[in-house]
Amino acid sequence: GGNGNRSIMMSSSEFQLRCIDLMHLGIPGAIGVWAIEGPGGWVVIESGPESTWEALCGGLHEFHVSPEDVSALLLTHIHLDHAGGAWKFAELGVPMYVHHVGAPHLIDPTRLERSARRVYGNRYDQLWGPMRPCDSTLVHAVSDGDIVEAAGLRFEAIESLGHANHHHAWHLLGSGELFTGDAVGMRVPDTDWITVPMPPPEFDPTIWSATLDRLETGPWNRFHLTHGGTVTETKAHLEQLRTSMSEQVAWLMNSRDIEHRWDAYAELLHKSAKPYNVPESLFQAHASPARLDMNLAGVDRWAASR
Repeated sequence: GGNGNRSIMMSSSEFQLRCIDLMHLGIPGAIGVWAIEGPGGWVVIESGPESTWEALCGGLHEFHVSPEDVSALLLTHIHLDHAGGAWKFAELGVPMYVHHVGAPHLIDPTRLERSARRVYGNRYDQLWGPMRPCDSTLVHAVSDGDIVEAAGLRFEAIESLGHANHHHAWHLLGSGELFTGDAVGMRVPDTDWITVPMPPPEFDPTIWSATLDRLETGPWNRFHLTHGGTVTETKAHLEQLRTSMSEQVAWLMNSRDIEHRWDAYAELLHKSAKPYNVPESLFQAHASPARLDMNLAGVDRWAASR
């Protein structure tokens, strides 16, 4: 599959699809941005964080396109690894389309940044870079089933909650391409091992499970992940994701009294990665301490709210 290396290209008569690897924190395939060339120009899906803006511009320039020439920016949700750099596009006058629950936070990112700083502490700036407000006239709030027309292409917003309560996958109409954000999890590049991002405060496995039912039956046959490239074996992918999510949630809910809970959870993930031959360095990068902390907090928060 395509794993964020910049050469991936899928073509039909209507469009060409490319992935730009933002090399976040120097990790290959950690965050990928999708650039689609249609008959009337370019659409970009996800901005990545501000800290990778140079890499994104470099990737676009390889296709002889400047960021200000982009017809539209489509965001799956407003978490900083997906949308933290959206304001850089807004400064260039590029219109953006985002879930109606997330839209106000791009116009005024104060709360979003404050809660992220609380989570990431002094690592925040290195990880994500600054967030600035987007001009409200450029931020278009989108609901389930809305269609965005840009660059001669049409994209349908497919509401896909569970990871966040402001999440859309984007279906390129007339094609089998679905841009999934985090709705079908994350994958370590060049392997089939899925990691499940379960962040507080909105992670909800019951809602997510209903999303997976919907994504399993739609008119698409390829998933393009923000973290982990392209998945063509969509059924097997969803099956692994369901199993992994339910096993992790059950384990985390039953482990609250374990003394070395964090280490035990890391060990559990390590075991699950083994059959997929994930190189140790990549495992450490993708199952990072920050990710484990996030999942522990996300599941605990969900369990407490039931």
